[in-house]
Amino acid sequence: IWTPVSRARHVDTFRKGFTVRTMTSAEQISVTTDEAENDASTSSVLGGCCRSDGLAPTLPAYKIGTQPPTVAAGRVGLRRAALAAAACACVAVGFGLAWVVPGRRSTPGERGAATNAGGGLYAAAARASEDQLSFMVVGDWGRRGAFNQTAVARAMGACGAVSRPDFVVSVGDNFYEGGLNSLDDPEFAQSFTDVYAHPSLQVPWHAVLGNHDYGDCGYDDAKGEVACPLAADAARSPRFQLDPSLRRRDWRWRAGRSFDLRPSTDAHLFFVDTTPLVTSYADKTWFASVPEGAATQNAAVGAHKMGEALNASDAKWKLVFGHHPMRSNGFWSDVQDVRDALELTAVRGGATAYFNGHDHDMQHTSVDVELEPKRGVGSSSTQRLHHFTSGAGSKTGRGFGVVETLFEHDGAGFASVRVSRGSVRVQFWGVGAGEGLLYTVSIDKPPSSASLSG
Repeated sequence: IWTPVSRARHVDTFRKGFTVRTMTSAEQISVTTDEAENDASTSSVLGGCCRSDGLAPTLPAYKIGTQPPTVAAGRVGLRRAALAAAACACVAVGFGLAWVVPGRRSTPGERGAATNAGGGLYAAAARASEDQLSFMVVGDWGRRGAFNQTAVARAMGACGAVSRPDFVVSVGDNFYEGGLNSLDDPEFAQSFTDVYAHPSLQVPWHAVLGNHDYGDCGYDDAKGEVACPLAADAARSPRFQLDPSLRRRDWRWRAGRSFDLRPSTDAHLFFVDTTPLVTSYADKTWFASVPEGAATQNAAVGAHKMGEALNASDAKWKLVFGHHPMRSNGFWSDVQDVRDALELTAVRGGATAYFNGHDHDMQHTSVDVELEPKRGVGSSSTQRLHHFTSGAGSKTGRGFGVVETLFEHDGAGFASVRVSRGSVRVQFWGVGAGEGLLYTVSIDKPPSSASLSG
């Protein structure tokens, strides 16, 4: 359910059993838990306001997960040491960016070497003092560590040691094939907990669902729908990813259908469930047969609620996240149903950018959307919306079409985002032979102005 989040900087309680003594944006908060073990423990965690679906943005790892306090404390100490070392390294090596010509297309490894010359591979990701918010965006990743997923996770960890993310956003297709089949599905650990184990990634993961999370096990043009790989997958359902009790296995996991998050004064994030919007899925067996699946969701209501939440927000930077692309030069191209439902609504609500996955690559394009005059008075105007595809969390290699883009890369990687009062900076990072910075865009107000570098 979409509801505007409170802007209050101090909140007394946000979940039963969790009392927030002090909670301010981008600060540490002290959370006391009181569970069935009849003991209370206090853990210092990163703050970040509240989610509109009622989930706490952070929870103590050792109270929800399986790690004892000594292990959790050790990981916190290791993370602090890694962050301190990385910060010192960044000061030593400084920053260096090479220019990217707008519209030029990258190839694997094309620009990674230029970034490495100064020393620190992820120096350009370093969080600046003016950055209110830092996070990463990755999609289409859950393959039990295969198809470069482990390599991407390692690179995210190294980058995170410098960028110090407040959280990670997953833009869907979190678990292949077909999503989780129970709360005890071993794939949750094999594709998530065991893979993203770097200390810098021990932060909340805010995830939306993709079509594979809804039960899609694949499609073959010659044979039709592909059978799921395991007999147990007959019980698959998105409800398992959405179940809060899954965080007893890993406290970081925060999947939802549609919700919003206000992590700082100037930034407001909106997450939308796009799979129910895609009409071509309606003739697939998984669409209606999977319990609590896509057929049970009212797509029009979700899009309408997103618009209401956007319009109600007074944040300077409004960022929208979903699984399917509105505009793409990748294998799937534009998903017209999603574009028709969301693009104009996002622009009218003042959104600066839309982040998605689904296409297994990384892209940036922007479009000037025409807005009709209000109440028929005055002339029409245009507002720019940036589209970022970050669906290269594991398997890639599908190629591109012929539509012009500002950037595209058909290789594994992820995006990092930093938000300050004056700008939103998005960076794409590659792995493998071309590991390092591929592309940077800094978006300034008004939305129509942006400077490109890489």
